[in-house]
Order: sequence, then C-alpha cells, then structure tokens
Amino acid sequence: MYGETLATGLASRGHEVTVVTRQRPGAPRHERLAGIEVHRVGIGRGDWPEFAWAAAPAVARLQRTAPSDIVHFADVHLAWRYRGPFVASLHQSFRQRLTSDAGHAYHTGGGLALWAKTQYYRASLAWAEKPSLERAQHLISVSRATAEAFVQGYGVPAERVTVIPTGIDLSRLQPTDPAPLRRRLGLTNERVLLFVGFCSPRKGLEYLAQALRALPQDVRLVVVGRWQPAYRQRVLEALGPRREHLIEAGYVPDEELPAYYSLAHVFVLPSLLEGFGIPLVEALACGAPVVTTSAGASAETAGPGALVVPSRDAAALAEAIGGLLASPEERDRLGAVGGRWVRERYAIATMISAYEGVYQRCLAAAGRDRG
Repeated sequence: MYGETLATGLASRGHEVTVVTRQRPGAPRHERLAGIEVHRVGIGRGDWPEFAWAAAPAVARLQRTAPSDIVHFADVHLAWRYRGPFVASLHQSFRQRLTSDAGHAYHTGGGLALWAKTQYYRASLAWAEKPSLERAQHLISVSRATAEAFVQGYGVPAERVTVIPTGIDLSRLQPTDPAPLRRRLGLTNERVLLFVGFCSPRKGLEYLAQALRALPQDVRLVVVGRWQPAYRQRVLEALGPRREHLIEAGYVPDEELPAYYSLAHVFVLPSLLEGFGIPLVEALACGAPVVTTSAGASAETAGPGALVVPSRDAAALAEAIGGLLASPEERDRLGAVGGRWVRERYAIATMISAYEGVYQRCLAAAGRDRG
C-alpha cells in the first residue's frame, strides 16, 4: 500500500514514475497503468532478498536506457545490491526486530525457531541493511520513532533522515452503519473488540487473547486478516475457554473495512513493534477509539485518539479496554479527537508534497536542480 500510494500520488502531480515490482501470476512483465510504467521481475517463491537481487540490475538497466532523476527504494534493505545513487524509506530496522520481544526476536515455535530467526535478522542487518544505510543519498522515515531507531541504533546522522508520515486515502474511511455486518457475523448485543492486520508474532495477539479472558462474557474479538499458520494455534491456546468468542473474518476487501471499524467498540493493536501502523489511522478515521502499545511508532501514529499500554502486558490491555467498554462517553471522545487528528495529519497530498521537497533537495545537492 505504501509504495502504491507514493507512486500514484507522484504521478497525479505530473511526475513521470517508473515502478519495479515483483512478477505476479498472469501479469505482464511490462505495462503502463494509470500513467505509471510498471516493470516486473520474476523471483520464483523467494522473499525480499531474492527480489532485491533481481530488482537491482533491472533498475540499473532502466537508469542506462531511460534514466530517472531519483531512484527511490520503498524499504532501505531492498537497496543492498544496487550501486547507483538512491533515496530509501525506513519502516523497521532489523535491530528492532532482534529485540522487540523482551530482548529477543519475535518468532513462532520453540528454541530452534528463535535461533533461526535471530540468525536471519543478524545476517540481514549485516549484509543488507547497514550497507544500504551507508550508501543512501537520503533516508525517509515513516515516523519519528522509526527515525530515532535508525539514528540511535546505527549511528545514522540525523540530518540524513526526514520524517514523513504515510498518507492514507481518508476519503474511503468514514463511519458507516455496522448493523448489516453485525447481522452477517451473527452478533446481537455483544460488544466488539477489533484487530486488523497480518496475524503474526509481531502483532502480539496472544496478549490480547489473554486480556479477553479477563473481560466480561459479552465481549467478542473480531480478527480481520490472514494468519501465520503456527501463530494461530498459539493465540487459540491463549484464548483457552474464550476460544468461541473469537470471530475470524479472514481477508476483507478495502471497501468493506469501514463497516468493521464502525462495528468496533474498541480497536486494539497490541503490537510488539510498529514502524507506523496504517490500521490505527483507518480505525480512527472511522471513529473507533484505540488501545495500542508503546512499542515502536503506535502511540505516535494514533496520537490523542488512543490509550497506550506497555507491550506484552495482558493485564494492562484488559484494564484499558475494560475502562473504555464501561464508558461510552470516553469512547466517543477518543473517537472524535482521533478522527480530527488523522484527518489533519495523514492526507496523501501532504505526504506527496513532502516527498517532492526531499527529492528537490537531493537533486540540488547533486547539482541537478530541475526547478
């Protein structure tokens, strides 16, 4: 979503935009979409290292045949094989991922899984992330918290980092009548907690599951998003006797999300680490009050629309959620304050203008001011 928002926003302002992305089944290798040149590279079933390996020579070829003024990697670790000048975005560092679960890497499984994840993150930090940070012309962080993690954790000079919050299409996010959705989910008078996102250990859902066990019996937890398979079992075990109070909605199209956010008495994001937290903005735009954690950028992103508790603290989650469930007035206040906060802060036009400013400064520093 981040890369698409940036590319389409720049194109709408009259910039010539070329995107190098992953090949998807049935998609052509090259096409023009909404005024954007799209080039796809095949990588089999590999993850981001394989994509970065294939993308670097593709970008280099494009720079030789039809050079762009700015090369921008949507995540800094994707630039590890590229040797030309570039700008890169910062979302989460591998150093953060190594320590976000009480000083350990978040993972699914036992000691062997932890060891494997730790080695993977350490290797990625050493051979991808640190070299890319050193070579980048400039770095753009999606939050202050993320910028500070890179400045403090890697010694990146603060003047090489600009903070630009991610822009969100707020026009599609409005409070809506949740009654049809409530009937579809088989709900009557139950109160609803909502989580939206990819259900992985980084999201801390087992702590929300434990918190649910301390809340009244009429409370239901609706989870929107796909599960990391092994992690689902961990969360089900944490729910224990409240397992039947979990409603798994699975993947939900974007156009249906406002109804889910409007259904929620409280939106909960119990993450161990967030570089930004797009669902926080979406929930607040739809008037849902938020409970989140102090991990990463969550509190910064949600601002005054959220109650913030420590990560990995089920008791604190239960207390904050329970207080909101008991106070409709406080829920309404948080939802209203949060709605104003996100609409003032996260407009796409504001984001794109800020990116244009960074690009212009980079061109001027290189002696290529295009006016």
